[in-house]
Amino acid sequence: RWSVLVASMLLELCGGSVYITNLYLAALRPRLFPGAADGEALMEYLVFASNLGNWVPLAGFLYDARRGGPRTVVFAGAALTLLGYGGLWLCSAFDVHANFAVLWLLWFLWGHGSGYFDCAAIATCSANFRESRGLVLGLTKSFYGLSGSLLTQVFLAFFAAPDAAPAFLLFLGVALCLLALALAPLVRRLAPPRPLDADSPSRRFARGYALVGALAVAMVAISLLRAFSPLAASRAFSLGALGLVAASLLVLPSLAWGAAAAAGSPSLLVLPS
Repeated sequence: RWSVLVASMLLELCGGSVYITNLYLAALRPRLFPGAADGEALMEYLVFASNLGNWVPLAGFLYDARRGGPRTVVFAGAALTLLGYGGLWLCSAFDVHANFAVLWLLWFLWGHGSGYFDCAAIATCSANFRESRGLVLGLTKSFYGLSGSLLTQVFLAFFAAPDAAPAFLLFLGVALCLLALALAPLVRRLAPPRPLDADSPSRRFARGYALVGALAVAMVAISLLRAFSPLAASRAFSLGALGLVAASLLVLPSLAWGAAAAAGSPSLLVLPS
């Protein structure tokens, strides 16, 4: 179940793209609404569409459906994310002057896909850690909150140029979809270990929260350096910040090391979806 938690935390990175729309709004506005006097207001309506998509709770019905379950929800989220971001990439990269209703729908779709990732991660971890739901949900949701800062490092390292906004949309559509598909087989409901503390949950939760805290402090330090240090404007700094993020994520699987052996074989039983 700790492997499922690690996969769910990484899955939350896919869902947190709703926090980074301000990175590319200004660059997209002249591409989506060339010459429009109310272009800024129209962009705000599109951002609302993505937020609305994230709020609509249809993912929960699919999760609990007879043919649903966590894997199906992740697949649905990946499809919605690819369709939404992919459509926006086509509209912005090739000067496809789609009408506002089509653009609104595309923003709604990728926002809705983000909600599916969040639903799969939260519902599955809650089921696997029934005796410590508060701790596991806090740890999982922390990555949902940090995802915006982590994805910002990718943007600043590779897509900060004014004409790179369409490429960033393509990156979000393809990379988040592929990451979600890779994690889908790992996000599953399991039978609890016997006894419940056999896999040392206190020690593992402490390690997880320490990692999240260190990552949050690092993101704050990077933000302050960008604001007050001239060196932080260089691409080398952006690549270094991205390397720090990657190194932190590589430590994350250590939460699951030895957990299955400690808990015994009952924890490996997969419950019906």
